[in-house]
Amino acid sequence: MLTYFVWSVGALYHLQFVPAPVGLLLAVGYFVGAIWLLRHLQDRSRWLACIAGSVLLVYLITLAQQPSNDRNWAIEQTRTPLVEIDDDHVSVRNVRNNTYRSEADFDVHYRDESFRLSELTDVWFVVQKFSALEGLAHTFLSFERASEVGPQFLGVSVEIRRERGETYSPIRGLYRNFEVIYILGDERDLIGSRTVMRPDDRVWMYRVNATPGEVQLLFSDIAKQINQLNRRPEFYHTLLRNCTNEIVSHTYELTPAPINWLDPRIVLPGFSGRFAYSQGLVGKEDQSWADLQTESRIDARAREAGLVPDFSMRIRNRDW
Repeated sequence: MLTYFVWSVGALYHLQFVPAPVGLLLAVGYFVGAIWLLRHLQDRSRWLACIAGSVLLVYLITLAQQPSNDRNWAIEQTRTPLVEIDDDHVSVRNVRNNTYRSEADFDVHYRDESFRLSELTDVWFVVQKFSALEGLAHTFLSFERASEVGPQFLGVSVEIRRERGETYSPIRGLYRNFEVIYILGDERDLIGSRTVMRPDDRVWMYRVNATPGEVQLLFSDIAKQINQLNRRPEFYHTLLRNCTNEIVSHTYELTPAPINWLDPRIVLPGFSGRFAYSQGLVGKEDQSWADLQTESRIDARAREAGLVPDFSMRIRNRDW
């Protein structure tokens, strides 16, 4: 019950539809009121019943906060992608391919792409550690397809959809404060911005052990969710609907055993690479985790290459 009570205090403080000072007053008043009741009610069970009722009331109040696709979005998140799959033909709108001069100085660009679903051959799992705290990271996928001009890559990143001037807060992410968005983009955008433009971040890219058929089914499943979010926006959640939770929900069919969704290696994205390795999703047979880590780290390669046209091949140590 204590956990739910603490959550309720935070929920009142982070209510979106009241000014911040009002939210603070509500949270403080709720906390003080609970302490007052604890000191004046002789029957502890009555106090617990009051707290349980108040927690339920606060939860119902938070449901008044509804997700939307119509806000003053950050410039790099104004558009959402749309994927149309007709038999083997795939049309993708709003693939982001920003050009960066620095992490904060960039030009936003979008393009449309068309290809055959059967051209998808591989998928890669990317882990970006941006903090000294090992559990904190961002994860996303990148799909590889064969084409007449050589391999092509399309990244899929699940993120909070920020309004202009808004910054990410893991605490606010617990309280229906951020919508979720799927960004489709090229690797120079999604990976380059996290390596070349962020010199302190550590980034790994693991090839997922999946057949072309499984890769194509995975992409189709992600496409359904992308299109659904265009019709019906949904909230992000720091613990239950973060970048890694979303990926795992799509890759569920690739795992050999049922998944515990509260596994710390899923809840904390920084440990998700180890989770994928334990499930046999990444790594070669008999390859140690240490060897896989060394082989898969790409940030130094990316910075050495720069945002060149063959960026995707350079970070994989491949030639065209």
